[in-house]
Amino acid sequence: MANSTSSHCLRARWLFPVDGPPIDDGVITIEAGRIVRLNSGPDASAIDLGNVAIIPGLINTHTHLEFSDLTRPLTPAQPFPEWICSLMRHRQQRSTDRREAIDRGLRECVSSGSTLVGEIATDDTTVERLSPDTPQGFVFRELLGIGDGVCTERLEIARQFLEQESSDADVIRGLSPHAPYSLSEEFFRQLINLAVERESPVAMHLAETHEELELLQQGTGLLAKMLKDFGVWRDRFWMPGGSVGAYLEELSRARQALVVHGNYLTNEEIEFLATQPQMTVVYCPRTHHFFGHRNHPWQRLLERGVNVALGTDSRASNPDLNLWAELRFLTKRHPEVPQSTLLELATVNGARALRVSEETGTLTAGKRADLAVIRLQPPASGRMAEKDSIQLISAENDVIATMRGGRWLHR
Repeated sequence: MANSTSSHCLRARWLFPVDGPPIDDGVITIEAGRIVRLNSGPDASAIDLGNVAIIPGLINTHTHLEFSDLTRPLTPAQPFPEWICSLMRHRQQRSTDRREAIDRGLRECVSSGSTLVGEIATDDTTVERLSPDTPQGFVFRELLGIGDGVCTERLEIARQFLEQESSDADVIRGLSPHAPYSLSEEFFRQLINLAVERESPVAMHLAETHEELELLQQGTGLLAKMLKDFGVWRDRFWMPGGSVGAYLEELSRARQALVVHGNYLTNEEIEFLATQPQMTVVYCPRTHHFFGHRNHPWQRLLERGVNVALGTDSRASNPDLNLWAELRFLTKRHPEVPQSTLLELATVNGARALRVSEETGTLTAGKRADLAVIRLQPPASGRMAEKDSIQLISAENDVIATMRGGRWLHR
């Protein structure tokens, strides 16, 4: 239950600001929903939360909340077009109300520490479900279309969606051209033109599967067969050049662009992204693992200075929407990566991806008081030996509270 009080003075065993070193025995002071200061040492006015760590609110940069009624990922995971067909069948045959599924997903995000989500929405339902008691939502209206008549109609839907934008702080709107296999070249360009005109962010599934690359390069494969079976196939409807690079160049015209998944980016495409600070690759670790893709290039992207953020994708490809669980998954698989780097992926990098890093993503004086509280297991020595996040992200430590804008959403 949300708490309307917005002034707090909280003491924790550790504070992890992300933009600075961890603070031992830290105190965070919050007034009017914003962080006033961080300090260390005794403070009689502070509420002692005990053996916990306070971190910035997690930013789940890629979700599809409408599938939150699923209790397990859809199968088969391969081949990819068969998974798409399973997804479509679920959408058509679901017994759960879409609003109920979205509400369930929002509650799950809150309970696992997320204060902001980058949501792909197929209609206005998610916008209607967002409130001060949910994470803030960057809602990208998903758009597909290959035939000319369909594209004209859906371009108008996109325009109307953006025109509904208001001063509501819970919702920021953007567009999501779905994927290269579901959009004509002309429709894709028109959507980017609209996003440029409205200075709106965009998000697109790109370089996701081998099947996508085969379609772009050869015009063949299982995705081509699927589109023919659906009766929507058009010859050479995709961008010219037979590569992901043409899509990246077009996306780069937008004020802010998310390249969702990016599982099969080439070195040349990574070098292009390194020249585009407004573009982010969104990596969904457990979804990537579910589909059995080869190693994701996220570390190479970081080395080249590309912003990389994390998402859970949906329950259609992931057991839950817990971004903290994504961090635990990465820690286990990549123990060589500093956990401070991993924490950045789920906080400040997500804020940069959505162009809100001046407001959230770190525990910094003046920023919005978006935070998550992590219960820590008692260390053998009785205290953490190192002032680093090495013992923060572990299977034993979990989220126990979430605050957005100085209000407790989950405790």
